[in-house]
Amino acid sequence: MEQVTAKPLQGKRVAMLMTDGVEQIEYTSPRSFLERNGATVVLLSPKQAGEQVQGFNQLQPADRFTVELHVGDANPTDFDALVLPGGVANPDRLRLSRPAIDFIRGFSVEEKMVAAICHGPWTLIDAGIATAKHLTSWPSLRRDLLNAGAEWTDDEVVIDARLVTSRNPGDLPAFNDAMLKELQVAEGTDPGPTS
Repeated sequence: MEQVTAKPLQGKRVAMLMTDGVEQIEYTSPRSFLERNGATVVLLSPKQAGEQVQGFNQLQPADRFTVELHVGDANPTDFDALVLPGGVANPDRLRLSRPAIDFIRGFSVEEKMVAAICHGPWTLIDAGIATAKHLTSWPSLRRDLLNAGAEWTDDEVVIDARLVTSRNPGDLPAFNDAMLKELQVAEGTDPGPTS
């Protein structure tokens, strides 16, 4: 008889918010990691459910991904966490979407985990949750994040309360591991800065 291994994220629902220009591996790696650990992952976008989001491998068009839920139809209370993949164009477009920014802000209000990688932390500025936070990102965002009142360091992964940030695809193993740990912390608790 095969032994069933408990999955640590069983019962957790995670939103992944993105649009055209997303760095493909920053979507596919966290999604498959979270699903392997038992989480239910939903792809949200300012695009309508059923439409396609164009992924990129750096500057080259890659795969397309089907939107599962329009961000305007989603509520942060229905999810345990939010993941914000990078790519240059993706967060730049999300910053112009009021429903996307409101959705991101809602996770901070609910004190739920937000994990952003590469250019993903750019959206945290518009959502008003970068101020007084310790973050990392793709290096070109450093000045923008500092101007928004964040503390920025060049680290593989930075965790500040329920906010997890990483710099680039090379950091995905540490980013995924940090998300796993944070998702196992009880909601509403603040473990404090861990980096």
